[in-house]
Amino acid sequence: MSTLLTKEQANMIVQKLMSDIPYNINIMNEQGYIIASGKEQRIGERHRGAERAIAQRKMVEVFKDTSLEKRGTNEPILLNGELLGVVGISGEPDEVRPFTKLVKSIVLLLVEELNEFSKKEKKLRQRTNFLNELLNANGYYSEELTTSAIEDYGMNLLRANRCILSTKQEVLRTYFPLHEIFEWHGRYITFIDAELEIAPEESEMMIISEEKMNVGQLIRDVENTFKYLYFFQQSANQPIFTTNHYFARLFDFPIEIDRQLIRKVTDIYDEYYDTLICFANNSTNVKAGAEQLHIHRNTLNYRIERIHELTQKDPRIWSDLWTLLYHFAYCFVQNFE
Repeated sequence: MSTLLTKEQANMIVQKLMSDIPYNINIMNEQGYIIASGKEQRIGERHRGAERAIAQRKMVEVFKDTSLEKRGTNEPILLNGELLGVVGISGEPDEVRPFTKLVKSIVLLLVEELNEFSKKEKKLRQRTNFLNELLNANGYYSEELTTSAIEDYGMNLLRANRCILSTKQEVLRTYFPLHEIFEWHGRYITFIDAELEIAPEESEMMIISEEKMNVGQLIRDVENTFKYLYFFQQSANQPIFTTNHYFARLFDFPIEIDRQLIRKVTDIYDEYYDTLICFANNSTNVKAGAEQLHIHRNTLNYRIERIHELTQKDPRIWSDLWTLLYHFAYCFVQNFE
């Protein structure tokens, strides 16, 4: 059976149109067997009119019922010369002919739309696989990958590159109209190996890496910086350089997670995440943190004490605070992804 017109698609079309067309609709596959019908008991039957339409590659009309055929029209569905199947509608040919044409057009529109979607999905998978190869290559590129990069995406892996990330595809298209733009985990990235021409006062948020030969590390750098900014609730409406956010590298989680602590943090994450981040962003200043959270300072002190009680880590002690932030960040990334 044609992979472009499935039984499920044919059945969906028939079911939707039967309520609007006062005649029975049959859709046959390229061998002439019924795969969808307003009369479900006919599914799987051989359809003689469809067989003739397939053989002749044109509409076949039956004006009189016989033991082998019923009155109606049968028209082959052709897409770029490929036979997908046959549409058949029972009734007087002069009456059902327009409906046959309509159903055929609907089938073709659906198949073309699904085919285009399939092509886009295939292209997206290829681009995602390419980025994953770059991540896994760790800066050592095969000749095949190097060739694919330059031929398919205009990337020179033999030169140092920068990676630029944005949440808006149109931003990257505006600043880098000649560069390939990749979708990556709901965001967009591009790579440049030329002089960067972005004024620091620009109002669009972009995260810009330093120049490196290891493209996989560039991707991790901009991703980690993006997560860092969101975790610490730092708004960004201008270019951000990864070199200015050294601690974003913690989002690779190089230190082993404390399994007991992470269970405790997971239990309180939703309730105390905003409190801990605000407390840290205000350098553990209770007055400033309370004002930012729009709560009384006693309420903030109570929350900090509760975090201490529930985790045995005191946010007022800098080493405990960083331990808590590290584990809260780990929870954040699990939710984020």
